[in-house]
Amino acid sequence: MYSYRYSYSNTVYCSECIDYCGVKEVDSTEMVNEIKNKVILHWNCRGLVEFPEVIRDYGSHIQEIYLKWNKLTTLPSWIKELFNVTNLYVYGNLIKEVPPQLCQMTQLVVLDLSDNKLERLPPCIGNLINLKSLLLNQNFIDKLPVEMSKMHNLEILSISWNKFVALPEWIGSLPKLKELNADNNCLKELPNRLTLSPQLAIISVCSNRLRYLPLNGFVSSPCIRFDANIYLNYLSYPLLYQLISQVQDTLIENHRNILGYGCFTMHCENTTLHTNIKLTVKINALHGKDIDIIIELPRQLLKVHNVHENTVVPLWELALRKVYTERYKHTLSISAPPINISVQYEPIPIKNSQKIDFTMYSMNYALCNLLTNGPTSICVNSQCQQPIFTEAWVLVGAIHQIESIITTALCCCKRCASEFSKHSNMTVKYDWHCIN
Repeated sequence: MYSYRYSYSNTVYCSECIDYCGVKEVDSTEMVNEIKNKVILHWNCRGLVEFPEVIRDYGSHIQEIYLKWNKLTTLPSWIKELFNVTNLYVYGNLIKEVPPQLCQMTQLVVLDLSDNKLERLPPCIGNLINLKSLLLNQNFIDKLPVEMSKMHNLEILSISWNKFVALPEWIGSLPKLKELNADNNCLKELPNRLTLSPQLAIISVCSNRLRYLPLNGFVSSPCIRFDANIYLNYLSYPLLYQLISQVQDTLIENHRNILGYGCFTMHCENTTLHTNIKLTVKINALHGKDIDIIIELPRQLLKVHNVHENTVVPLWELALRKVYTERYKHTLSISAPPINISVQYEPIPIKNSQKIDFTMYSMNYALCNLLTNGPTSICVNSQCQQPIFTEAWVLVGAIHQIESIITTALCCCKRCASEFSKHSNMTVKYDWHCIN
């Protein structure tokens, strides 16, 4: 294919914008002619230190702009005048902040700000309501503004190689989100509301500091990539079944590495949250030597019980379960063999007389969050289907298909825990005790 050559800053580049080819003075007339004759501008690797104003003068018709691997430090205020631009790629520059004028480009569908110097995003970025792909990889961002929850058309959110320690729960409420990439951050947990995300197909959170994944099954059954999380040492019973069902045609002995290469080790992080419940689990190892490992449960759980512990479920937990089941149909069905898991979730129409105004209650904020973010798990006893929020009966063990991974199963009461223990596929059961 014939390749034109253009020049800028005394250096000539091929039209593919990859190869450095020589030295030549730029011809502004040539740039103008190119703009006039095209709707897509490929001006990558040109050493540009400013967004070319020639685009403003002659490029009102331009639809896609590629300015990757240049030396831009800012985006101009007049960028909002490019009304027809739907795709903007400024990967690999030196941009330190997103100007508010960029947030007025509501026609944008793809925005790539990866590999820049961004430390924060302005709240007005939520105005980009037509955006489908937002790429923010390789920056210094540690927080997403809540205004982004208005981006109801967002399908791809990529925030790998940043400084995130936690992600907001509202990410799970983006109705069209299909792909979440958050590799190489400092994440210690994932939002529980992601389990309710209706179209989520891919979650990639490799090389973080995850201590657990959400315990409930995911409604959309996404592919979850979580390699190289060395502090992740167990999976919940529903999630383990869901992941195995995706790879059950492969060799069983390879399941452990397929599910999470570099995970399920004996590492224990000293900086775990003091508020989270931690269990010491006694593992019967080879040669008769037992090993004690510590697993950390999600922060939503405030109290846990052993299968033999007979205690009354508190009114707070019962109230949460009652309100939730009146408003949502949320079921979990697990069967084997062959391994099959189905998670269903849908709102139930509520009459005006049944609606509760949570603003009338002093504990409204915590109550709303728990209900909106979804239960920690659905009771794994197939005959029950009760949601579990803050208190549960916990079984720890391993299943026949992959005994090298510790799994936890949550039940809503002692009776369900006893029934599950008798009839489940959890072939090995470990003793545990709470250490905090």
